[in-house]
Amino acid sequence: MKKKNILLIDDDPDDTEIFVEAIKTLDKEIEITISNNSLEALQNLKAASDIPDYIFLDMQMPYLSGIEFCQEIAKQPNLSKIKVVIYSSHSANRLKEMTKDINTAHFLSKPNSFTELVELLDTILQ
Repeated sequence: MKKKNILLIDDDPDDTEIFVEAIKTLDKEIEITISNNSLEALQNLKAASDIPDYIFLDMQMPYLSGIEFCQEIAKQPNLSKIKVVIYSSHSANRLKEMTKDINTAHFLSKPNSFTELVELLDTILQ
């Protein structure tokens, strides 16, 4: 199985910690990079020679909102193919409405339980 590289962009340290722990429980080879600043993450992606397979993106970020971030990577031919998973506390329906004009792979409402998060991540990262 090919190692998957994911980038988590979330400014909440508690959510980040839970996400990382959930990834560690999966029986998959996954390398995770974390950014708590969407603007900095965008600049790093533009300069990177190796891009992630997935970006898990919180919608409510300082500097660049999740929507603005998606609009910016869509303008970059080398970044526009990255699978973006909107990872937010909004409901899935609300996320779909907010992001209807941008290209996203999945919508993941931050679940209420750790087990549910693990199951959702396992499904997305198959």
